[in-house]
Amino acid sequence: MRMQPRPASPAGVTGASDEMAPDEARTFAQAVQARLAEDILNGRLAPGMRLRLQSLCDTYDVSMSPLREALAGLAGRGLVAQEGQRGFRVAPASAEDLNFITETRVHIETLALRLAIEHGGDAWEAAILAAHHRLDRRPRTDALLIDPQWEGLHRAYHMALLAACGLPQLLAFYRTLTDNFDRYRRLAVLTAGRHPRPKATHGAIVKAVLARDTVRAEKLLIEHVRNSASQIVTLFGTRELQRLWPARD
Repeated sequence: MRMQPRPASPAGVTGASDEMAPDEARTFAQAVQARLAEDILNGRLAPGMRLRLQSLCDTYDVSMSPLREALAGLAGRGLVAQEGQRGFRVAPASAEDLNFITETRVHIETLALRLAIEHGGDAWEAAILAAHHRLDRRPRTDALLIDPQWEGLHRAYHMALLAACGLPQLLAFYRTLTDNFDRYRRLAVLTAGRHPRPKATHGAIVKAVLARDTVRAEKLLIEHVRNSASQIVTLFGTRELQRLWPARD
């Protein structure tokens, strides 16, 4: 998959120098990381693709030092694989990896939900209702396979459910998991040319959470995540994910 040219560097910075002040360089590397992450999550940089540093410097209008920092950050998020002295690749995709991500997400998300139900107050409940309302008013359409607005609303809905868990590090890890999970969903959507057709459970989860019915809320959430994973596999078709998205140079 050929990389598409991206807009000029953020905040009017073009061709950032390796001689930038440390704080400025760190901010620039974070902006580059965000742009690379967006291209990986949306399939513009394909699974297994070798990330050639000089080509990335040219494409993203960035110098080597902030690029390396950005790639190291993406490796920590599981979106990039570092191959020792051989450089970097976009993280490969496989059915096994999707299953690992799904089951880890199930355990982390249900733990956070349980804690949120225990500790959440009126403001948390109101935020859940608002997030669900906004998501419900933005249905997906196959005319727009990658819909940034829906993606943001969907993430906000899930984060609202967990927001009162009281463990920032747990939420940070959850964000990493959902980035990786959502990458598979977007790749599957691009492969099939349509969105998944999961069971409509968002509203039922909200109802169970607001009723403080922890057992039912966890059960519905587990079914939702696993059904979403099953839909991803269906969209990819009968072939193995490894064959759909092989490593490439």
